[in-house]
Amino acid sequence: MTGTSTTERRSEAPPHSSARISRDELLHLLDRSRDFALTLLLAPAGFGKSTLLQHWQQQHEGLCTLLSLDAGDADPVRFFRRLSETLRHVVPGFDTVSYNPLSAEIALPATHVVEALEQAFAAVPGPLTVVLDDFQHANAFIQDVMARLLERLPTQVHFIIASRVHPDFSLSRLKLADRLLLIDAHDLRLDAVQIRELSLQLRLQLDDREINQLLAITEGWMVGVKIALLAEARTGGQALAAFNGRQPEIVDYFAHVVLRDLTPAMHDFVLCTAAFQEFDAGLCDTVLKRRDSARLIESIVAQALFLQEIEDKPGWYRYHPLFRDFLENRLHVEIPERIEGLHAAASDYLMAQGETEMALDHAEQSTEEKFRATLCECCATWLHKGDYPAIIRWVEPLPDEDVLAQGDLIFPLIGALIFTRRFNQARYYLDALKEQEGTAAGRFTDDTTPTFLEVMLQLFQHETDFLLQADHAVLLASCRHHDIRAFSLAILAYHYLLHADFTQSRQYGLQAKTVLGQLGYDYLESYADLILILCDRNTGHVLPAIQRAEALLERFRHKPHTPAWINAMLAIAVVRYEQNRLEEAQSICEELMPLVNTACATEVIVITYLTLCRLLALHGEHTRSGRLIHQLQRILQLGNYERFLGQVAFEELLQAIAMQNSEAVERVARQHQLQEKLAKRHWQGQRHYEEGWERYGLATALFLRSKGRLAEAENVLVTLSQATRHFEVRARALIIDANLVVIHHLQGNHGDALDLLQHLIRDHGLLGINRIVFDEAPGLADVMQQAFIRQQLALPDLYLDFFKDVFAPRQPVPAMPATAPMPVALTAKEVEILELLQQGLSNNEISQATGVALSTTKWHLKNIFAKLGVANRTAAILRAGNRGNLLQ
Repeated sequence: MTGTSTTERRSEAPPHSSARISRDELLHLLDRSRDFALTLLLAPAGFGKSTLLQHWQQQHEGLCTLLSLDAGDADPVRFFRRLSETLRHVVPGFDTVSYNPLSAEIALPATHVVEALEQAFAAVPGPLTVVLDDFQHANAFIQDVMARLLERLPTQVHFIIASRVHPDFSLSRLKLADRLLLIDAHDLRLDAVQIRELSLQLRLQLDDREINQLLAITEGWMVGVKIALLAEARTGGQALAAFNGRQPEIVDYFAHVVLRDLTPAMHDFVLCTAAFQEFDAGLCDTVLKRRDSARLIESIVAQALFLQEIEDKPGWYRYHPLFRDFLENRLHVEIPERIEGLHAAASDYLMAQGETEMALDHAEQSTEEKFRATLCECCATWLHKGDYPAIIRWVEPLPDEDVLAQGDLIFPLIGALIFTRRFNQARYYLDALKEQEGTAAGRFTDDTTPTFLEVMLQLFQHETDFLLQADHAVLLASCRHHDIRAFSLAILAYHYLLHADFTQSRQYGLQAKTVLGQLGYDYLESYADLILILCDRNTGHVLPAIQRAEALLERFRHKPHTPAWINAMLAIAVVRYEQNRLEEAQSICEELMPLVNTACATEVIVITYLTLCRLLALHGEHTRSGRLIHQLQRILQLGNYERFLGQVAFEELLQAIAMQNSEAVERVARQHQLQEKLAKRHWQGQRHYEEGWERYGLATALFLRSKGRLAEAENVLVTLSQATRHFEVRARALIIDANLVVIHHLQGNHGDALDLLQHLIRDHGLLGINRIVFDEAPGLADVMQQAFIRQQLALPDLYLDFFKDVFAPRQPVPAMPATAPMPVALTAKEVEILELLQQGLSNNEISQATGVALSTTKWHLKNIFAKLGVANRTAAILRAGNRGNLLQ
């Protein structure tokens, strides 16, 4: 068409910005994904994978969710959180308990994550398709999980994975089982008909020779075709002839043509915005000192200059990676002197918007001084928000000498390490501070600050074993730096809470809340609120605790997923559980699970896990509940948490008794050495109240009760009751005395049981006997119901209706079926490995403990599974139970 003019070849109307060609054959091919466990779209960048998937999802009628990955999703915590959130949009009840920051901290094995996901997907009611785009960003752990999951995927669940590179796992088993559908670059290439369709949408009239020439040059590569056609639309009759067939040169040629065609203002705008990974009109107006950025962005979109709107961020855009690479190179060639200023101004703008991580990325590309100043400012922001992992992530990699010289870095870092329970690292930096000459400069600099951090480290590391001396208390309360003084008040409140001095704890907590609120420390203010709620709850002030929890949520409702919001939501979850609103409580805990991380207070972690464990068990989801308890035990191995392990022991025993699983009851008692503690007279005589001591004691009482040793159980409960009443731990006293009511009833002392029950109602009020009391004193509802039927106890209709599921006639819980006899006895080494397996150790940990090679350990495990007649670790643990002598 050499004789054809530009106006003949191209309409004066601009190219159609939303040009899309029909790819019906590929859409039909994707429809076949319902017949395969995995459909893999495998092709380099620019073949239209993302556009195809979005188009297919829009027309797909079944349950479908699409997650586009980016570089940040190389972090498994972020990936599984986003995956859970995306899935819950289409499957509201999807189990989020798979992988969270704490799972990463304890190096939770891939097998545990796979088991959680497998069970969650098995519960999905109908066909579900999960689409993962740009899967090349997934790291080795995610790929390992996906490889294992795909081999065990329930039949109603299907995955579509799009990637630029082959997944880093074998697909041979899926291929052999005919469970894999592969769509590769050959399938995604455009043909001559599609190229003609696209050219017509861009107002181009190409003959067959030109289309075949373009097909030969680009080999059907979508981006190459589009670049060439857009260039042709701008130049008319010259662009196609100039292409030499090399894809990078096509991109380079197109970019040169584009830049030459742009007005000077647009040229400058496109080059400068290439400095930003993503941008909106506000960022561009501020950094480039313009007022027309929104209009320019619209113009770029209209001209189809490879500008894409960012998913889930309305008004924010990014260039196609190939196009941005070129633009960045041109930026360094044409106006290198502006680059530093662009990044510095972008950093300032993003800091003002609260986008601290993006601000730091830009500051890092400016000057070293700008980066350090921005990092110090970010650390202050993160301290206020309680984002301690961010402090560690950015400050820890810096050279020690730089960190130690700047108080605005070293003091936040040490505090963050303590709060995230990295005590050895905190000790290292504290010792380094003592050894260096001079004082670190900065806003947190004060000669009492290192001492404060030292005391805080001792308190958090040693928990109830640490006793704050009077001189330390005076020092902490009189820190000269106003921020440190506010922190010290919260630390004092926490210390007295640990030692059941609720009067002192409440006094310091109220002061801390006031001062921290004035200084804008959201997280620590909410932490002080939690301490006050625990004080109210422990001392029996239920209504003030509920009111404070509701007020806390109201204050941070508009800051979702922040550490302060997590604290508030957890307090509400416990309130809803007490009120017997179990579905609401479970929904909140499910939402919190992916968010709970090492920066959360240990109380928050434990309460979240155990509350969800309890709620799952009440709904009969014992496998999920057991998996959560196992994860929590691994987490608690990171520190001195005897009091929390007592809570775990109590919860495990409570659930084993509810299931009438005598083997599980024996196992829990052995694991937590309840018999040994009883023999050492742990619960005889008067002593100071300790939370762990009380929970272990209550677990022991339940164990004795399950064995019919009611008199011994009563003795333990009486000791616990005396301690809780003496130290005015009224909430725990109520639960212990409620268990005594049941013991008296089981002993046939119905009069004593009724007298104590009526005393509890007078002392705590009928509403004080809430769902938690019923669940932690199993059998109490039966005693109350019988007394009500005999007209010995008045229960208002409103109360009966509120707890109708508790008082409803219950079907007897069937005893767990006896396990089948083992076909073959285990060897001594297999018994040793099985015992380590029951403790939750990974294969590597078992190898280290037994001193055998990893391959040998796997061989032993294979034999154990075969002898027990099971297929996996969890089944082996359940099947083994208490089986007496397993030796040959």
